[in-house]
Amino acid sequence: MAEPKQSPPERSLTEPPTGQVLLGPREGFVESIDTNVALITKRIKSPDLKWIKLTIGKYTQTKILLGYLDSIADPTVVKAVLSRLKKINCDGIIDTSYISECLNPNRKALYSAAASEEKPDVIVARLLEGRLAILVDGSPVVLTIPHIFLENVQNSNDYYSGNAGVTLKRTIRLIGALIAILLPGFFLAVSLYHLSIIPLNTLAAIANATDNDLFPPIVEMIIVILLFEIIYEATLVMPKHLGSATSIIAVFVVGEVAASVGLLSAPTVLVVAISGITSYIMPNMIAQISMLRFIFCLIGGFLGLYGLVAGFIVLLVYTASIDHYGAPFLAPFAPYIANDQKDALEKVPFPEMIARPQSIPNCNPIRQRPMEESSGKH
Repeated sequence: MAEPKQSPPERSLTEPPTGQVLLGPREGFVESIDTNVALITKRIKSPDLKWIKLTIGKYTQTKILLGYLDSIADPTVVKAVLSRLKKINCDGIIDTSYISECLNPNRKALYSAAASEEKPDVIVARLLEGRLAILVDGSPVVLTIPHIFLENVQNSNDYYSGNAGVTLKRTIRLIGALIAILLPGFFLAVSLYHLSIIPLNTLAAIANATDNDLFPPIVEMIIVILLFEIIYEATLVMPKHLGSATSIIAVFVVGEVAASVGLLSAPTVLVVAISGITSYIMPNMIAQISMLRFIFCLIGGFLGLYGLVAGFIVLLVYTASIDHYGAPFLAPFAPYIANDQKDALEKVPFPEMIARPQSIPNCNPIRQRPMEESSGKH
């Protein structure tokens, strides 16, 4: 007699570690695709919400769901994404990251074609803008596509805590990302090739701190960056109670002991520490920021400020040239889209967001009617 099938154990709903909010929904996705679908359909009750089921993986037979709002999503994008999903032929799909790599038209591209999210309220908001959602059984992360850079500047708290200070917060996030990428290279460029632009008192302090350095400035900067990357990787894989202790010990050893005995200079440690902290301001782009920081560190160390400016221009041109599934990656800044500036760095009140973002392909541009027009009809 065959044993009855048992449902696999399921993790309870908790707030995910990323995207935490002061006000707003705190539910997060779990590893059950049925539960994740329920979390979305609880918020979208319209029959326009469509799900396309696929099974991918020769051995894992993983259940994949492609969700979209039929009256909003662009059929061309739906067809293109579905076509790519059907072309996946592999032994197994373990997580959404496997799907994300397959959806990228250029597999060597720096940026992903799909965004990752763990909160159902954010997924629903993106579906309402015309994006598609991809759910993978066994993964608490849901993909949305198309993906643009602006999503990394926006935050759930911007929408749940009112409009006060949103422009400032988003500007700080953008500046923080630039600091994370450019600060080590800028410090090297200025200290090696452009000493004249440093104030005299600051220059004297840096000279005193680096007088007995054991390594050349470029080598020292690379060593400190690698040390911080090692600390970051170690804290990720260690248990929480050990990870915190390891971080404290590592910061003490690198920041205090190494600088005091002259193995590493205090200014270099400080610069890399500031760069490392600001890189967490965009958690979904930590890998890209870490790689770009290392590249611009080498550019600034060997080519100075002129090389740094030229390298940044090349990065901007490359980033602006990316267009995944009809959504320019730097929209609404490049190309400039006036309507989408209402929810770019600035955020206007929700009643004024009449149209959906033009940066995302959709077939229903109107999000809501003006409140004056609606009230006049009653």
